[in-house]
Amino acid sequence: MKKLVLYGLIFSVLLNIFQYMYSTKKFNFDENRAEKFKVKMTDSIAKIITEKEEGDYFSLAYDEKAQDYLEGYDVQKLMPQVKEKLMDMNSNPTGNKLIPYDNMVINKVRFLNHRWIIADFTGDSNWGEVILKYFLEKDGSVTFETAETVMYPQQ
Repeated sequence: MKKLVLYGLIFSVLLNIFQYMYSTKKFNFDENRAEKFKVKMTDSIAKIITEKEEGDYFSLAYDEKAQDYLEGYDVQKLMPQVKEKLMDMNSNPTGNKLIPYDNMVINKVRFLNHRWIIADFTGDSNWGEVILKYFLEKDGSVTFETAETVMYPQQ
């Protein structure tokens, strides 16, 4: 009986030592893995922020010089108003008159600065992009002028 208790005690001590070693190595492994993941995520976030800043370089919302040109206007309110007027032109049955192709309507709009807009347009089977000039008149109206249009080939 004493031998059985002694063997049980030795077995439990060895089991505790093995468990401690396994837990320590597992903890260190998980900690290293988490640290590598954290570094990878930090690098990814920095890359995304850099790409966003580069993409926003040509954007009225982030261009202080263009906003200074529009002094007296609230740019955050102005952009949706101009966009709405541009989208209202899509209601024409022959398509938006700013696009020199029949039955084309503007889908997406991006304000490049205080003077230019780039827009994506589509029709029945074609699509393209257009650069528009916009002018804010003294009476509060907005006028548009087509500067350049690109029509992509059908595939």
